[in-house]
Amino acid sequence: DKEIFSISESIKYFNLSGVGKSPSKLDMERILSINEHYIKNLDEKDLYKNLKVYAEKYQNKIDEKYEKSLIKSIHFLKNKAKKLEDIYQNAQYIINEDIKISNQDLSLLDEPSKKILKDFLNHFERLDKIKKEDLEKIIKDLINKYKTNFKGVGQPVRISLTGSKFGPGIYDILLSLSKKE
Repeated sequence: DKEIFSISESIKYFNLSGVGKSPSKLDMERILSINEHYIKNLDEKDLYKNLKVYAEKYQNKIDEKYEKSLIKSIHFLKNKAKKLEDIYQNAQYIINEDIKISNQDLSLLDEPSKKILKDFLNHFERLDKIKKEDLEKIIKDLINKYKTNFKGVGQPVRISLTGSKFGPGIYDILLSLSKKE
């Protein structure tokens, strides 16, 4: 059964004879699923405009200095987003200069993680240009050096950059930032 219809399909297929007498039920999960579909398929510049309006109305106005970076990053910031709020939260590492790390996530940055971060930063600072292949090599080398897995390297890096263990992919985050950030 098809769940998402275009406006023209809705007009074509809807008629009052299909409406039953039983009371309707608001299914937020289904509504959010449909919203996710529209977020994924909306033109990214239009999505950015909607995000700006949302932020100004319900959060904090997004400074224009972040526009270019947000538009460049919105293709991955919208991944798994069901609401504009999700995109806004995913974008915090771009639009908020003071990253706050929760105590729970801070507890994940133990001594081995701090050594990994220090090593990562040393390798990262030596890069002339940030390219995914170089980042993959750095992370692979750190995985081998510290005998850990991707999460063992990626999680501390993500927490230090975004303030959270959840969020966009680590390579997307790193490629969206300039070296000075």
